[in-house]
Amino acid sequence: MNLQPWTIYQEWEELTFFHWPIPPHIIRPFVPKPFAIDTFGGSAWLAIVPFRINHIRLRGLPPLPYFNHMLELNVRTYVTYKEEPGVYFLSLDANHPVGVILARQFNLPYLHANMRLDQTTQTIHYTSRRTHNGYPSAHFHACVHSLDAPFLASPGSLLYWLTERYTLWFTRNQYVYKGPIVHKRWQLQHASADISIQDMTTPLPNKWFAQKPVTHFSKSQQTHIFPFQRVGLKDFSN
Repeated sequence: MNLQPWTIYQEWEELTFFHWPIPPHIIRPFVPKPFAIDTFGGSAWLAIVPFRINHIRLRGLPPLPYFNHMLELNVRTYVTYKEEPGVYFLSLDANHPVGVILARQFNLPYLHANMRLDQTTQTIHYTSRRTHNGYPSAHFHACVHSLDAPFLASPGSLLYWLTERYTLWFTRNQYVYKGPIVHKRWQLQHASADISIQDMTTPLPNKWFAQKPVTHFSKSQQTHIFPFQRVGLKDFSN
């Protein structure tokens, strides 16, 4: 992997993956054409991922007060570009006004939201309400209970395919961009979830999210984010 030095350090905490299988043709209209929908067992997968980001800092600088933490909830699916797997974000709600404004300059779909993360020794409560001007309201309320000791997903398994991804793909103007991310393998726990409100996946059909999601929790992950790379032209002819 030929990377420039990392630019941003973050610690992701109290993170939960909620995953649902979905037919590839359902998600296709919401993903730019340069990216192929990645599938496992014939299904595309859509995830809602709420978590806390802590200890944010730029390379060579100490963490800055107020700027070094936030809550985020992203809606993501899985794609490939020239056969390289990665993540494509449909939306990224966050409660950090400056962070949202800066991220949107790169055409990343960050949106303002009021968010909370409350926890006890046994449960994590996530609440999010989108407040971004010009966008429809979207809410997510869930309570998560972790069920077992942390483990590493086995290579070749669905869980490994869903979580061990180290590239963010996005388009900006006529170009395709790659965002490399480096971290250790996920320490995951099986979890159960009670989701009381979930309209983050609108306008996708609700019936695909009526079933219980495949749910996994991770206590923490240290990450290094590298400079975005322009890797190709967005092909409008496909």
